[in-house]
Amino acid sequence: MDNLRLHGKKPYKVVTLHGGPGALGELYHLSDKIAKKFGVIEFLQIKENISDLIKDLKEVIINNSDKSVSVLGFSWGAWLGIFFTAKYPKLVNKLILVSSGPFKEKYRKEIINKRISRMNNHTKNKFYRLIEGLESNKSLDKREFNEFIEIINKVDSYKIIRADNELDFHYDLYQKIWLEAAQLRKNNKLIEELKKIKCPIKVIHGKYDPHPTRGVIEPLKEIKKDFDCLLLKKCGHSPWQEKYARDIFFKKLFEMIK
Repeated sequence: MDNLRLHGKKPYKVVTLHGGPGALGELYHLSDKIAKKFGVIEFLQIKENISDLIKDLKEVIINNSDKSVSVLGFSWGAWLGIFFTAKYPKLVNKLILVSSGPFKEKYRKEIINKRISRMNNHTKNKFYRLIEGLESNKSLDKREFNEFIEIINKVDSYKIIRADNELDFHYDLYQKIWLEAAQLRKNNKLIEELKKIKCPIKVIHGKYDPHPTRGVIEPLKEIKKDFDCLLLKKCGHSPWQEKYARDIFFKKLFEMIK
């Protein structure tokens, strides 16, 4: 399985890190759009632990770019961007955190509560059953997991534009990587890595995203990091797919990269 796709022409100035974990191809259309102006490396996360992902990403950047790059991490990919930048600061000139999950454990329940508040009773019952399977590390079958993703996509979005999707979700990678990532957040290792970062940090977040904006902004302020933040109105978790936010998202994103 390939671990990258190249979009546009050299020099490749941007690396995109998808979410999930395990959501390979999730950023295909975003990467393709960015590549209209800047060459993009879409990194596909095929390793089974965070340390190996970081090593793999290092090789991808070194082999495809002769300069430092802007790293754009989406959702879980924002965390991976933090871990990578902290370890290899010379390879990253800018860190762009799009719709990041909160950096501290105490904000986690806000995500679930916000999602549940947007569901009817039938969807709530189905969601509780599926989330119980995920959190107890039981294996959901493919149909159940697709049901779970469909529910999440609906409640995480304000007004999504449905586009052809290149998503190839690997549930096995989700289970392995997320278990490790969640433990690192719980033990404040994510914050410790964030403290090491010296390059500019850009935060992009939708106001309708159930992942609380304050779960990203407040920890950054607490550790006295300089950062820029773009809050998007009428925007959920995936800004490039949101009807009312995608134009301003791309306008500001291009400015950040430039």
